[in-house]
Amino acid sequence: MLRPKGNWIVTRIEGLSERLRQALKSYQQITVDGSQIEALDTAGAYLLRTAVGDRLQGEVFAGQDNFARLYGIVGNHAAPISNYAQENPEPPKMWLHPFYFGLVKLGKLAERFKTGFIAQAVFMGHIIAQLMISIAKPGSMRWAALVNVMQRAGIEAIPIVLMTSFFIGAVLGFIGVLQLNQFGSGIFAVDMVAMFALREFAPLVTAVLLAGRSASAFAAEVGAMKMNQEIDAMRVMGIDPYEALILPRLIGLVLMSTFITFLSTLGMMFGGMLAIWSALGAGPSVFLQRVQDYVPFYNFFVGIVRPPFFAATIAIVGCWQGMQVKDDVLSLGRQVTTAVVQSIFLVFMLDALFAILFNGFTF
Repeated sequence: MLRPKGNWIVTRIEGLSERLRQALKSYQQITVDGSQIEALDTAGAYLLRTAVGDRLQGEVFAGQDNFARLYGIVGNHAAPISNYAQENPEPPKMWLHPFYFGLVKLGKLAERFKTGFIAQAVFMGHIIAQLMISIAKPGSMRWAALVNVMQRAGIEAIPIVLMTSFFIGAVLGFIGVLQLNQFGSGIFAVDMVAMFALREFAPLVTAVLLAGRSASAFAAEVGAMKMNQEIDAMRVMGIDPYEALILPRLIGLVLMSTFITFLSTLGMMFGGMLAIWSALGAGPSVFLQRVQDYVPFYNFFVGIVRPPFFAATIAIVGCWQGMQVKDDVLSLGRQVTTAVVQSIFLVFMLDALFAILFNGFTF
């Protein structure tokens, strides 16, 4: 016989659930006399219902229609506590199962990877389909948005790219002269600077700078629109967000990346030329003549073929992370940071793949 008394409301029953469950777990039949309950809310009714479960004999609130009705309502949503042990077994002890928690984390990671992979595949499929539509129907392209992206992500990035490339080229020139002069071969620093600039450093530096500028900007712009429900409004109005937001950013960055990389190559070689000129006294004519004679043209081809792939990766990652923004500012900041980190990581990974692919490549 269970005789609850007093106020069974949410502010009075804290900590009672486990004590009540332990007290009643050994009984097969329970009779409840609720006549001494003075106040009852859904929390108290739910606690009483789960504690008694399917072991109740008779009625709980005989003659108390309001309490009985509330008890009946919560009864439709309460799991019998008599089956608690079977439905919620205790987790295995760590010392008995040393790999249990590791396997659980691995399973959750695999589940998240599967969900993310499917979502990204759908995202890429939508982009490719929209790209094919734009190629077949050029009139559907948002030309104003495309030109705007080319200006903001391309033209406005030229000063910082040129300055960075110039200083990196100068550093390469000074280091090359310093090391090669030990063997009396300081002039070979020209070959080193030109080959590094054409083949590796100019495309990579440009891609990293574009990732820092454009990936963060794309994620912030698309994420802010997602947070303000502007993307939902576009769908209601019959406007495809992929056509209006993502495709112009993707195409604009891809078109400008090759041009910016070419300028970056010139800036890096110019910085290296000035450094070698000041260190060795070999003027611009010597630098240019040696580049023409000893640096094959295929190095330029190996470098200039990479920027479109880098730019496509940066734009897709930035827009994808922007589409993942939730309804709070913390989510926006988190996705912007993730966009920059992921795009830079993927740029380095692609650069390594290209380096392996073009290893020993000659015309």
